[in-house]
Amino acid sequence: MKKDTIKGRAIYVLILIVLLNVIYPITSNGNVTALIIYQILYAGLFVAGIFIASDSRAHLIWSASIAVVWLVVAILYALDPASFWKTQMTYFILLIFHITIIWVLMRFIFTSESVNADVIYAAAAVYFLLSFLFVPIYGMLEVAAPGSFIDNTLGTAVSWQQLVYFSLITLSTAGYGDVLPASQWARMLAGLEVTIGVLYVAILMARLVSMYEIHRKPQ
Repeated sequence: MKKDTIKGRAIYVLILIVLLNVIYPITSNGNVTALIIYQILYAGLFVAGIFIASDSRAHLIWSASIAVVWLVVAILYALDPASFWKTQMTYFILLIFHITIIWVLMRFIFTSESVNADVIYAAAAVYFLLSFLFVPIYGMLEVAAPGSFIDNTLGTAVSWQQLVYFSLITLSTAGYGDVLPASQWARMLAGLEVTIGVLYVAILMARLVSMYEIHRKPQ
């Protein structure tokens, strides 16, 4: 793969994904302006993802096509947020996008010959992207089977903002217990996310240490 397409760019993906994780609460009060700002940042993540995926023409066309479809579906969803299929399609497109960017970054991490800033940025970005990867999965399940997740503190239906929070807490294995997977499918997915989070950290550390050891050995 062409590593030059990721060199110096992984930091932008990391910054955007961290911002999206930090500012999502501003959208919870129904403020349209805040939601627009959040969507613009998400669009920025798509743009960064397109540049990251430009290691090959096929990846570039694929990621750009996903971005266009997401934009169309996002507009349709904004016009009719109560639509079952528009909601599910929005979640599905986000899922495909996250899988694509994670795949590109993971290939970069595990084919790099030495540990450098770009590898560290990419590794951190993948961790946050894994959290975002499960949000549309949880969202599709909640839309298809309402009540799959419950909030013990608010006593209201679980929103996508709560799923962003739940996914990051689950991935980090903090598990505060305020938002809970209630159905068997939800519990299976939460357990899968915990497992992936733990394995990713363990495998990543092993990879980084091995790269460091190889690089420091005298040639």
